[in-house]
Amino acid sequence: MEQNGQQPQEEINSLNLSYEQFQQQVRDRREQEQQQGRIALQRAGADNSAEKVRSLINTMQELVQELSMTENQIQVQADAQLRQIRKLKDRAAAVEAEVRASVSPPAVH
Repeated sequence: MEQNGQQPQEEINSLNLSYEQFQQQVRDRREQEQQQGRIALQRAGADNSAEKVRSLINTMQELVQELSMTENQIQVQADAQLRQIRKLKDRAAAVEAEVRASVSPPAVH
């Protein structure tokens, strides 16, 4: 019984780890894209207004990425809660079956 109680925690930890890895990849990609954008603007001789537009675009991209990460995190949490609900339902069904078996009249042979 103890092993069953530990397994979901391990699943959740592995999900969180992969989510953290996903977040790091997104941050790395965002930083790389921003750096490439800065280099491209410098090569094009960007002025202050172009710099402001670039900054706003970067902010918008960060917001979109943050929304995506938040959505992913919510989905991971929802999946974990659904697994927990299924386990509780299974336990309740098992207990119900035991109760039914213990209160039903004994079979006559």
